[in-house]
Amino acid sequence: MDKYDDWVEQFYKAQRGYDFLTSFHFTRDTELMGFEVSLQITLTKSTFDHDRKVLITFTGVQDLKLGDFAGIYSIFFDIANISTYQLEGIKYKVEDVEEHVFSFYCRNFTFEFIG
Repeated sequence: MDKYDDWVEQFYKAQRGYDFLTSFHFTRDTELMGFEVSLQITLTKSTFDHDRKVLITFTGVQDLKLGDFAGIYSIFFDIANISTYQLEGIKYKVEDVEEHVFSFYCRNFTFEFIG
């Protein structure tokens, strides 16, 4: 297991129970920043309690595919370490395996608890 696999495992342990999507925020930097695309996803434990959230920030997002956001109840991430695939600037493949709402590749991701 390498550092990318370890980071995914840390995320899964911390994120457990935070399944409900409350925000999906897509940004693109300016030309000075290399037009890097970032995606922030906020999850809560329930549709009623938004006091504590987990904010996940994905950077270097590529090949973003979106499905239907209407009616989704919970998100189940699959984050795969693909660092050995030798794709320039890509370390992870991310997808929602339950509802198929999104999938993409990214260079890195971080997460933090807010609220």
